[in-house]
This record gives sequence, C-alpha cells and structure tokens, in this order.
Amino acid sequence: MKQFGIDISRWQGNFNFNSALKDGISFAIIKGGGGDDGLYTDVMFEKNYKKAKEHNIPVGAYWFSKALSVDEAIVEADYFFENILKNKEFELPIFIDVEHNDMLNLGKELLTDVIKAWCNHLEKKGFFVGIYSSVHAFSAYMNDKELESYIHWVAQWSDECTYKNKDILGFWQFGGDTNLLRSNIVAGVVCDQNYMYFDFPKIIKQKGLNGFVSESDDGVDVSVPPIKSAEEIAREVIQGKWGNGTDRKNKLTDAGYDYDTIQSAVDNILTKKTVSSENNTIKAGDLAKMSTDALVYGTDSKFASFVYKNLLYVRELNGNRAVISTLPEGPITGAVDVKYLTKYNP
Repeated sequence: MKQFGIDISRWQGNFNFNSALKDGISFAIIKGGGGDDGLYTDVMFEKNYKKAKEHNIPVGAYWFSKALSVDEAIVEADYFFENILKNKEFELPIFIDVEHNDMLNLGKELLTDVIKAWCNHLEKKGFFVGIYSSVHAFSAYMNDKELESYIHWVAQWSDECTYKNKDILGFWQFGGDTNLLRSNIVAGVVCDQNYMYFDFPKIIKQKGLNGFVSESDDGVDVSVPPIKSAEEIAREVIQGKWGNGTDRKNKLTDAGYDYDTIQSAVDNILTKKTVSSENNTIKAGDLAKMSTDALVYGTDSKFASFVYKNLLYVRELNGNRAVISTLPEGPITGAVDVKYLTKYNP
C-alpha cells in the first residue's frame, strides 16, 4: 500500500485540515515537542491534534530530540509522554526525530544507545515507536542494524527513496521546501509530505497500542512492535509462532506483513542452513529440513509441496522411520526415512 500524508508543526500556523483533505492527504504526523530548546510542547500541537481528530484523520506524533546521553533520552521521552502523549490516541507511530547536529556528532555507538533508550522507554508505556532521520544519517551516524526492530521514517527529498531495508520503511518523507514529485504546497502552505507503506491504524488498534484498547487476540505478542524485519518474522515462522498454511498467511497479512516476502525469507534461511554429516544425528524432538527427493516412508509417493519448504518437527523416531509434522504438536504430517532429513541448528 502507499498513502499520501503530511507532517506539520507550528511552522504551518493555523493549519486548514479541511483544505488538506481536499488536497488528498490521508494522515498527519504532528510535532509534539522537542528537547532542542529546553523541554517544550509545540505551541500548535493541541490545536492540530484536536482538528485532525475532528476530521477523522489518522494521527501520529514526533519529538525533535537533542538528547546527548541515555539519561537525557529517558528524560525527554518521559516529558513527551507526560505532557503530550498521555490520555490521547494515535493511529500512527510515535517518532523520535534524530537530526540535531549535536546528536549526529555523538558517534555511532552512543547515538544508537540514545535512540534505543528513548524508544524502549515509550515502548514500555504501550507505544508503537519509530525513528525519523535522513537516509544518509541512518547509515553514516547510527548502527542501523541495531535499530531494525523499529519502524523507520526516512527523509530523502528526491524522486525515489534509496533506503534499502523496505521491511522497516514505514514512511518516506519525499518533499518539503523542495519537492520533486508534486507541489510543495498543501492547504495553502509549504508542507513536508510523505508516503506511508503499512496500514498502521489497523495494526496499532488491533494490538491495543498508542492509547487504544486491543481489538483482537491473534496470539501474537503485543508487547513488542508489530513490525519487525522480514528475517525476524521468518525465524518466528520457522519456530511455529505464526501457525501454518492459511492460518499463517492470514495472521501475517492481518499484522501488516507481506506474506510472499516473509515466505521468501523463510526459504532463504532454510536454504542456507546446512550441517556436516557428523553433526546430522537426528533424534525425536529435533527440527529438520527434508530434501526435495524424499518420499513418504514405505511408498513411492511424494509429500505435498509445502512440506518440503517447511522446517519439520521430528515427533517420533523408530529405526530409520521418522514421524514428522509442520508444528510441534497436533496433526502428524507423515513419516519419512531419516536419511532424507537434515538437522536444523538455529
């Protein structure tokens, strides 16, 4: 999916949301405040939040940070919560805005720790958090691999977004003063403009985050952000946490993931996992991958095609006959000669 929206602050003045809707916006991320001039609330936040809600526009919020230590990050996050976020509902993520030069000069290790401290503090309070910064800053100033559990809002005023990890690219800010895709004017004023790539209102409401009460109980842990990297989710799939077959597909789709992308990541992980023969002693309770030439034990028949793609649980072992299933308990898939199985070492 791709939806068009804006981010605004006091610099847009008395913003006309009705006019913005006519210009085609479908969401708004509102500046809540910052730490770059002491701790403060943006003077237009309450009015912008109220007006957006009156127009049924999904809302997120961001905090312009100047935290130079882990302790300062927690102080900022706590101020943001107590003075801006508390007792409100946000359909979109809550972002730390990382662009202040003093922060970017901290060095990768410290800056990454500062960002994680801010995010973790608000996660514990039930918020879906994310990180805003430029495409260059994510690679040049942060250890971005350590931040992959957080959705990214990437600023790149260009005609395309070159941030590579599309699994965590939730928003692309494609224009502001400069805009190569459309006019830089929304509702009569210069405005930062964005595309959104996930159905965050659905995800956040279902999980009961950002001030909402959970709408569903699908067995997925809601204490962590619903959006993770494809590899993280693929490993959860392999471990059986997302079920199997149609049930798995529905759960992944409802949680905002692209099923084909996750399945491809699963296949890549399983393809890469090989072990030497001396370490391939299979026993009951092991996880294993089955070779594509395997036959149902004692027959000339093949298994259903999905079985060869899944990680399998060895439920019983009697001589060379292994009883297997795609889940750790419940229905049995069948039996196979153990010679066709390769032990999986996570």
